[in-house]
Amino acid sequence: MRRLKRRLKPGKVDAPRRDEGVAGWENGYLEGRSQGYHYGLCESIYARAATETGVRHDVKVLYVKANGSPYASLDQGIEHALRSIAREVAVVQPDGDAAQAAAAEKPDLVLVLDAAGVSVPADQIDRIRAQGIRTAVWLPDDPYHSDATATIAPHYDYVFTLESSCVPVYRELGCHQSHYLPLAVNPGFTRQFKVSEAYRHDICFVGSAFWNRVAYFDEIADYLATKRVKIIGYWWERLNKYAKLAKFIDGVWLSPEETAKHYSGSKIVINLHRSAEDADHNSNSRKIPANSVNPRLFEIASCAAFQLVDQRPDLPGLYTPGHDIVTFSTPRELVRQLDYYLNHEEERREIARRALFRTVTEHTYAKRLQQMLGIVFG
Repeated sequence: MRRLKRRLKPGKVDAPRRDEGVAGWENGYLEGRSQGYHYGLCESIYARAATETGVRHDVKVLYVKANGSPYASLDQGIEHALRSIAREVAVVQPDGDAAQAAAAEKPDLVLVLDAAGVSVPADQIDRIRAQGIRTAVWLPDDPYHSDATATIAPHYDYVFTLESSCVPVYRELGCHQSHYLPLAVNPGFTRQFKVSEAYRHDICFVGSAFWNRVAYFDEIADYLATKRVKIIGYWWERLNKYAKLAKFIDGVWLSPEETAKHYSGSKIVINLHRSAEDADHNSNSRKIPANSVNPRLFEIASCAAFQLVDQRPDLPGLYTPGHDIVTFSTPRELVRQLDYYLNHEEERREIARRALFRTVTEHTYAKRLQQMLGIVFG
């Protein structure tokens, strides 16, 4: 068989096609190997955390769920943790009669995860307390809906809030047993996944387009447009530069499982808190500042994902900036941090693993509820 010779144009040299293929294969192999190494180290962290046990309290708890999409991972984590540390747990849906359930179950404590101050009517809590049963509420929406929560807090024996700046407000209202208790995560439920290409992004953000977020993303839109980006949530059509980012946006609400997959597949997850001064979406007439962190902080870390988070005063008490978390304070600084960590993979992954370790050892719902039951029952 005759060999066919390719003719080269004078003055031109063909680059061997094999080089491109080999380079692509080698890059893919190295990336896969690095990802596999990272995945394996993270799995060892989960395994270590799973062996830790805490104090089991000889109490029965009636847990009233907040329910609804924004609270799904919170409800799951709290119920799961309660079952691991309390003698007995009963669960009531938010549309049920908590007072009637308490009369039937006779718990030592009724715990309510309150959604924006409307989970359980105050008269039901009054009826429960009239039965001699202790009541506690955990408030996950402070300070954004503090006008509503301030009206229901005095009906409970114990008030727990994720926002430290709300504690003195509730105490002034007569809630002397008011305590700062951040939310947390269940690492067995919200965790790292091996994901397909559909979940792989350079940069990811999951959340609604509150106005402060709109302003940030408008300012960094030109930079984001050059990357593999995924933005998931409602109201992003508010962006002035929506057309530039539209192909990256899914205007949906994700389940906790799907959210964890996007976190797991992303090189960087942006965590930008909402503003306490957003008059369109808040009921915070007292103008209580937002000093504390959102539950997303723990959920991203629990997925072994690297996150960039805006600064909050209470953050250094939970993670150490520059060690197991990285912060930003302006859109320009956010772009600098994005650019740096996209180009420093091992440093990025090492920080993510440190955050994972700290999360599964310090910031689980089991840990938080141990604190809560210790306060209530001594």
